[in-house]
Amino acid sequence: MPRPDSDLIARIAWRYYVQKQNQAEIAANLNLSRQSVQRYLSQALERGIVVTRIDHRYLSECMKLGQELKARYLLDLCEVTPASVEQSAEEVFQSLCVLGAQMMERFIRSEEPCTFALGSGQTIRRSIHYLEEFQRADHSVTSLVGFTTPEGNPSEFDLVTPFAEKTGAQGYYFPAPLVLPTLAEKQLLEQLTVYQRVMKIVEQASVAFASVSPLHTNSAFLKEGLMTTEEWQNLQKKGACAELLGRVLDENGRLLNEEFTNRLAGEVLKPSPDRLFVCISGGAQKHQALYSILQGKWINGLVTDEQTAHYLLQMPPTSVR
Repeated sequence: MPRPDSDLIARIAWRYYVQKQNQAEIAANLNLSRQSVQRYLSQALERGIVVTRIDHRYLSECMKLGQELKARYLLDLCEVTPASVEQSAEEVFQSLCVLGAQMMERFIRSEEPCTFALGSGQTIRRSIHYLEEFQRADHSVTSLVGFTTPEGNPSEFDLVTPFAEKTGAQGYYFPAPLVLPTLAEKQLLEQLTVYQRVMKIVEQASVAFASVSPLHTNSAFLKEGLMTTEEWQNLQKKGACAELLGRVLDENGRLLNEEFTNRLAGEVLKPSPDRLFVCISGGAQKHQALYSILQGKWINGLVTDEQTAHYLLQMPPTSVR
C-alpha cells in the first residue's frame, strides 16, 4: 500500500522531471518551502517513485567489455554498467541494480506471455525495486528455490511476491524452506502434487534471474538457520567460495557437499542452452564468486559492473567443465 505522502511526492516529481518546473516554482505552487521540495525529490528517488534511466548502449567502453566477456566465457548475453574506482560500493550497487531492472523489463515488455524464474539475493530484490509498474497478468513468475525459514515463516529468499506486485504476473512458490532437514523429507516433498506443478512451471521458464553470493560468516544460510556452523566450517575447509541457488561451489566452479545439495528444495541447477539464466552481480566482494560460476559455466547471461568486468577478463581461463 502506498504511503500517505506518496501522492504528494509523485506530484512534485512529475512537475520537476516532466513539466520541467524548477524547485522554486514547485514550492510556490504547492505552498511548500524549497527545502521540503528538495527533500521530497530525494525521497522520490529513494522509494523508486522516480527511476532514472540512461540508455547505456551509448557507453562504448561498457559495450566493448560486454562483448569481450561474452566471447571469453561463452555467454549468450552480457551487459556492463559504468563503475569507476572513485565510486562507493553503494553507488556501484545501485547502478548495477538499475541495469538489472532494465534487463528484466526487456522480457516483461514482451508481447508474448513470459514465465520468469527467480533465485534469491539482495541484488535481485533491489533490481525488482527499480522496476516500473506493469499490468501483465499473462506473465508468470516462480521461485527457483524454497522460500520459507525452517520454522515456516517467509524468508528473504521470497522474491516472487515483490516481482508479482510490480508486474501483475501470476506468482508460484515452492512450498518449503530452501533446505529440508533430512533427505527423507525432501523426497516426500517431491511427491506432493503442488510441488510437481511448480517444478513443471520452473522447467518451462523463459528466463531466470539470480545473483551469486560469497560464502562468508554473514551468509543468509547461517542467518536463516538453514546451515549449521559446523556445516559452514566444513565447506570452508573444502574451498567453498560461492553460493548460487543454494548450491555451493569452489573457486573453480565445482559443486561441493552433495549431501547438503540433495536436501535443497527447488530447481536442480543445470546449465541449459534452452533457457537464458542471467546472473546479476557485481562489486569487489563478489569477484571470486562470479569467477567461480563463470568457470563452471553455471550461467549463460551476466549483468555486472565495469570494474568487475575488468577483473573477470584478467583472470586465467582454466575452465573445469
